[in-house]
Amino acid sequence: MKKKLIYIFTFLILNFNIIKADEPFVVLEYNKSINSDSKQLDRDNPFLRNSSFNTMHKVEAGDSLSGIINKYYANTGLNKKIIEVSIIEINSEAFVKKNPHYLYAGKNIKIPSINEIMQLVKNKPSNEKPSSNRASHIYFFGGN
Repeated sequence: MKKKLIYIFTFLILNFNIIKADEPFVVLEYNKSINSDSKQLDRDNPFLRNSSFNTMHKVEAGDSLSGIINKYYANTGLNKKIIEVSIIEINSEAFVKKNPHYLYAGKNIKIPSINEIMQLVKNKPSNEKPSSNRASHIYFFGGN
């Protein structure tokens, strides 16, 4: 999943040259309609108030990953697919074969902070040392 995320960002950078920044960023969802009834950002959400805030969630029978994401990240404007991939990557032991549809009940999963999500997007998990394994590097040949 992490490689898939990297390929998407790399595709955007190489093919569209629209992302020019030293630091990756968390993509906000685009809302086409600007109506008065559209959802407003929840400025009191602890994840928005403190980019280092994280928490733990105990998985109960019947919980779904999308339900958990909506519980903690509702109305934050953060891209839920990136959050989903991040939660799966950080808590791989809580999922059956990293499948987001199958959670083990009773497991405690870490709900990552925005900073931790950004570290995953950068491909540098905060608790791991950078790998010197050549297989983990991405090389591009040709182009400008």
